[in-house]
Amino acid sequence: MSVPRPMSVAGPVTRNPDVIDKESYFNLAFSKPQAKKSEPAQKISDDVQSNWAPRGLRPVPAFYPLERSSRVVDDELSEIVARVSEANRVLSIHAIYCNETATASLTTAENVEMQLSLWKTAGGIAVELQRRNGDSIAFHRYCGYLLDAVVGDFDPAEHAENHGEQLDVIYSKKIQRLLSLENGKEAATEVENAIIAIEIAHGLLMKDRMDARQLGLESLCLLTDPNKTGDTTALIASNVVLLGSAQDLGLEQDDDMMFDEGPFQEIRQTILSLIQLRRIGDADEFDGALTEEEEHITILHNLALAVLANALDVIEKEEADEELTSKPRARTCSETICENFLSDATEVSGDKEIIKTLITELGKAGDKPHNACLSAKCIGSLCRASEKARRRAKELGAKTVVQTALEVGTRTHLKLEKECEKVITTLNSPRNDE
Repeated sequence: MSVPRPMSVAGPVTRNPDVIDKESYFNLAFSKPQAKKSEPAQKISDDVQSNWAPRGLRPVPAFYPLERSSRVVDDELSEIVARVSEANRVLSIHAIYCNETATASLTTAENVEMQLSLWKTAGGIAVELQRRNGDSIAFHRYCGYLLDAVVGDFDPAEHAENHGEQLDVIYSKKIQRLLSLENGKEAATEVENAIIAIEIAHGLLMKDRMDARQLGLESLCLLTDPNKTGDTTALIASNVVLLGSAQDLGLEQDDDMMFDEGPFQEIRQTILSLIQLRRIGDADEFDGALTEEEEHITILHNLALAVLANALDVIEKEEADEELTSKPRARTCSETICENFLSDATEVSGDKEIIKTLITELGKAGDKPHNACLSAKCIGSLCRASEKARRRAKELGAKTVVQTALEVGTRTHLKLEKECEKVITTLNSPRNDE
């Protein structure tokens, strides 16, 4: 009886599950996807009114290599632009379309700037996407959705149903509580770490360099987002932003832990100054000729609105959760926090009402939908928490402005549409004392 000869002198090769098979991985990564002939791409041009109508396509210039983030599609031009336009709306991407050059300048809520171009090739229409500015990780996330939309693999209705207006939600509140219990993290230590992180953000905000200030505001955006930092840290940071204080939160902390609230007051003043005066502190307003400084102030203004929207949302949801628990913690209610914030905001900005500023920002939804979306979120949180704020918003004509912004959101920006619907529902709801 003959014994089969092994394939190797070392004996039969067995695959170790702990070792990555790089050859198979790269073969799969660089292989061209096979077109599905039995399932043609869904046509949406008949159902969706596109915001983009290119008059013609340019050929790819000589010696111009297309980016790897591109796709060549053998389909009708009207169908491709309808897919891209609808994907931009569902992903809440601000798009400025050019019908002459068949290009689109895209800006996401994370201030990622992209350039989308359509080219005429022998194999069909080439759709190229380039990152011009912003986070590369966020760019690749949006790029994947847009390129899927180009070839017809992106279902806008399914995406909106699964993700809603939020593109990246990491943890829910229940999972966050389970993780905190699993890690065995002490509440006092978490409070101390939150205070240290806020003080670091304050140090960045007080620097003279614009990039340091931007980094400080981005840190506050993370600290006021419970999906990224946890409930306790977000609650502390939100109170610092709204009240300039971290006291009376009903949280466990060391009795010996002392901290100066002077930096917290400066953080709140900086946020209000950027939102209402478009400057930091007592500095003069930027000169229109200084383009670079103007761009930085525009980004800081957007980040300040995001910080305020996060803070108001945290306070609102925290009180709603407290009503469901059997042992609520003793702390200031959301109505008192919002009314104190409205009063302090008027004093800090020189008799400028924050509600009026937010409504004015919402009125610019056509040009700056991301800022308008954040303003609508702030207005909704303030009006739901305070009857005084809701009454004042009605006096300032918020209903008309919100309705106009809703029409813009329905056409181009899903997040803006959802936030405006919430504001309209709040403004039209009966008073609490009726």
